[in-house]
Amino acid sequence: MLQAIRSKAGSVVVKGLFVVLIATFGIWGIGDIFRNRAPDTVVATVGDQSIDANALQTAMQPAVQRLSSQLGTSVDLRQARQMGVVDEVLGQLIDQSLIDQETARLQLDVSDDVIRNDILADPMFKGQNGAFDRGAFNALLAANHMTEAQYAEQMRQDTAHRDLVRAVTGGVAPPQVMVDRIYQYRNERRIADIVALPDSGAGDVGQPTGAELTKFYDAHQDLFRAPEYRAFTMASLTPSDLARKIEIPEDRLRKEYDQRQDEFVLPERREVQQILARSESQAKAAEAALAAGKDFKEVATTIAGQDPSTIDLGLLARAEMPQALAQVAFSLPLDKPGAPVQSPLGLHILRVVKIEPSKTQTFDEAKTKLQADIAHDEAANNLYKIADHVEDELAGGADIEAAAAKFRMQKTSIAAVDEHGGGRDDKPVTLPVSPTEVLKLAFATEEGRTSRVTQTSDGAIFVLRVTKITPPAVRPLAEVKDKAVAAWQAEKRRDLVIKAAEAMVAAAKQGTQLSVLAADKGLKVTTSPPLLRRSEGTDGVPPALVAKLFAVTPGAFVTGADAAGSYVAQLTAVQEPPATTKTATAELAREIGAGLQSDLGEEFTRALRAHFPVEIRQAALDRLF
Repeated sequence: MLQAIRSKAGSVVVKGLFVVLIATFGIWGIGDIFRNRAPDTVVATVGDQSIDANALQTAMQPAVQRLSSQLGTSVDLRQARQMGVVDEVLGQLIDQSLIDQETARLQLDVSDDVIRNDILADPMFKGQNGAFDRGAFNALLAANHMTEAQYAEQMRQDTAHRDLVRAVTGGVAPPQVMVDRIYQYRNERRIADIVALPDSGAGDVGQPTGAELTKFYDAHQDLFRAPEYRAFTMASLTPSDLARKIEIPEDRLRKEYDQRQDEFVLPERREVQQILARSESQAKAAEAALAAGKDFKEVATTIAGQDPSTIDLGLLARAEMPQALAQVAFSLPLDKPGAPVQSPLGLHILRVVKIEPSKTQTFDEAKTKLQADIAHDEAANNLYKIADHVEDELAGGADIEAAAAKFRMQKTSIAAVDEHGGGRDDKPVTLPVSPTEVLKLAFATEEGRTSRVTQTSDGAIFVLRVTKITPPAVRPLAEVKDKAVAAWQAEKRRDLVIKAAEAMVAAAKQGTQLSVLAADKGLKVTTSPPLLRRSEGTDGVPPALVAKLFAVTPGAFVTGADAAGSYVAQLTAVQEPPATTKTATAELAREIGAGLQSDLGEEFTRALRAHFPVEIRQAALDRLF
């Protein structure tokens, strides 16, 4: 073919064809080069510097890890964006860039001597003798993949930043009058007489008419909104599924037993009893009674006043007891009480009633555990290979059902589940492997798509195909009628109780004692403990009620409510805080000063935007996160 083209290359027709092809390439091909260039990853510009997506993602990793740890579940970048983490971290990077550029503009520099002295004085690099430890310094450099010069330059930059911010915020301190006022505000306490009117006391409110129920349903549709549900089919395999089918030859079990004999040495165990005395005099009285031949358990209950259920500690190994008690218990002969030994709980007099000497399990005794351990390890290794084979099978066009049958995986079909694992009946849906990881993948996979084969944190593998996505929707009234009736009744009870509380306040203002009004309703008045302004309800008083009590004068009445019902309260006393002490005000002054410095630092970086304009590229953030 090439020879034929060469032979005709000189013809007018071929030359014309080449001209057309070159022109076409020039018009379309080259244009595509420019049209298909890599998308811009810059998410913000600060003066003449830019912040790209890679820098933002790197800075976000610690924040996302902390958030995942706090929530107890893995958080991805999309969720972090929804929670405001992306905007917060980007704001920190912008502030850092502003300080960078202002430091450069002011030509602030830090000498090599300062950096050297700071490194030598850093406690992180001190050895056991208190001197600089070059090994510890090198270890930190290696862990962070940095050279000594890079670390010194990072310190130079950080020191310049710190010095600049200190120059702006250093020396800021709150005036004493501010400290005293805030101390008084925070530590004032108030006492009130309170009557609780529970919603349950409203009694039977009857059934709503059809029109009333429809009106309530229309006004409270959020109560009846179903979440997004997903239906999917999955195939899974766990190490225990494979391990059950793996037989380990006896010669290998014996070899493993010989190599792991230390694991099968059972430590000495002792059955221990105790007398727990609350004082030294009580312990001495117990010792004297035991020496006189009194029964151990009788002494424990009559002299030490001990609960009989706390006398027998059971059969314990040394490692299962506190060190001080173990030292005594494992040195005592049988049936002879020891001397009192102190612990945070009191004084213990111990007695050993049974000793099981240390022994080594025989091969036959250890065989079951050896079989299970080796089979589990082999199963875990085999799962890696099976996962690859399943992935290849699916890539070759097989569906999940076929792959599950071929590799003997467990097939599971889920008709509907929300992202928290609840079904349409609000009961938890049972999944064969890690629900958290399965649901996360199910809600990240598009409808009609098959996921990648995924391995869970405990070694199982699974793959799923999302067959249907049901978007969030308000359930029809017919479907949630019982729930709607219960909600209507709860609201009616709440309204009745609120009106009863208002009527009680009105009667009290007319001169009827609050205790009399409460007694008429079969209720009682309780006096609150002294309440701080920042009560969080731990004292049994709703925070909303506390806030109102701090807005009135003694003798005034207020009402409040929480999920349990309504409350009527009369403020009876205001307790002024004790005179401020140097210790209390010094700590408060430091707290307020730190807040003022933080506020001033924020104002400083905000002012720097006049010199170094900031542009956040929302379109890029939306595309990349």
